[in-house]
Amino acid sequence: MVRVENRAGITVEDFHDYRDFHQDGERMRFLRRQGVDVRRFAAGDAAMLLEKAEDGWFMWKGPSGVPDAGALRRLLADCASLTGVTLVLQPGWEMPDVLAAAGFRAAGRFGTLLVDARGSDEELLARMRPSTRSRVRRALRSGFAFIEDPGLLGRFHPFYADAMRTADSPDFASEEYLRELLELPRVRLFSAVSGPEVAAGSVCLVNGTSVEARYVATNPEFRAQAALNFVHFRTMKWAAEHGKRYLDLSGIDTDGTSEKTRLINRFKLGFGGSECGYPVYCR
Repeated sequence: MVRVENRAGITVEDFHDYRDFHQDGERMRFLRRQGVDVRRFAAGDAAMLLEKAEDGWFMWKGPSGVPDAGALRRLLADCASLTGVTLVLQPGWEMPDVLAAAGFRAAGRFGTLLVDARGSDEELLARMRPSTRSRVRRALRSGFAFIEDPGLLGRFHPFYADAMRTADSPDFASEEYLRELLELPRVRLFSAVSGPEVAAGSVCLVNGTSVEARYVATNPEFRAQAALNFVHFRTMKWAAEHGKRYLDLSGIDTDGTSEKTRLINRFKLGFGGSECGYPVYCR
């Protein structure tokens, strides 16, 4: 079990994101354009977006809106006819009695890593592990340009796709999918650029309190220069400049079940973040 010191003192309310991209109406319309069967249920200011998966229905980081037991009861009643439902809940919406009454049982937690994006360069670096801090400093000396431009997708996607195929990752996204995703106002492509080359990139989702690094990769030719460390560091700066508190490094495997996940964990933990969990319930 990976144990993470909560250096930032994060509480449930700190990272509970009522405006998470995953529950956004733009994402619902995007999924429908992709041919995904989607259901959206509303109860006052609260809303719950479920998408059809292979083995049932799935809600990711919801509902939106301020947590309210009455609203949750109505939302769960509205989706009662759906079978095989999995809910990944915003922490404030974890109301075990209400969920149990609707037939849901706890099924663990999805862990993510939030890195405090506030402060000066030196304050950000001071919160990192020494090895990560050293790599970021090296990357900053390499002369990379930090560019936010969806037009760089064609130069990012080939090495991203190679990395996903090599890792046999379920998170692979086609270039067409990412191009359409980047048309949404809350999606950004941040890149480290060296001359004509994209050295690393990160397709990020802009949430209410965080910027979530969702699809990331390093060009192998620039791995020694720590190009992805540079992208994450500069994304933290971008997040703070745009009123966001965290860089969300988009999941951490606390079981450490393989060498691959152990290395991914080590990379993410190096930025000095705090592990936070979204409760998962199934019916």
